[in-house]
Amino acid sequence: METLDACDRRFPIEESCRNYLRDSRWPDGVICAKCGNKEKVHALKSRPFYWLCKNCNNYRFSVISGTIFENTKKPLKLWFRIAYFMLVSKKGMRALQIHRTVFGEDSTSNYHTTWYMCTRLRAAMRNQTWDKLMGEVEVNETGIGGKDQNRHWDKKQHISRMSGKTTAI
Repeated sequence: METLDACDRRFPIEESCRNYLRDSRWPDGVICAKCGNKEKVHALKSRPFYWLCKNCNNYRFSVISGTIFENTKKPLKLWFRIAYFMLVSKKGMRALQIHRTVFGEDSTSNYHTTWYMCTRLRAAMRNQTWDKLMGEVEVNETGIGGKDQNRHWDKKQHISRMSGKTTAI
């Protein structure tokens, strides 16, 4: 697992974040985000990390087109730092805790921005194929039913711990 210092060394500037996204998204070369063409895609010299697709009537796209980072004004370095905190914490982190960690207690930055970024990152991490208890589940002798002490006075059975419960073996 990478430390925060290692993450900061890996992504020290915005360009390193964009390079990582480009290489992760298009390992075999840039492909048009609209039509999937590879041959007629040309890099724009005036704007780094932007390309022009001649096949789509000069459709212009960037490394963040079609991603959760699209239409954001926040730097990718900040997105990567927030994603780092979300991924390395054992039980996850609340947006407020991430906001305090990244920006400090008396920050002028808006908490709602941090919350929005966390929400978009969680949505990107959601995978429909990983449902809870999918497939075959093994359970070792489980009692299904409520505790006797939590029942209404006329429904209490006043017997042992596992009584009144259905045992699943």
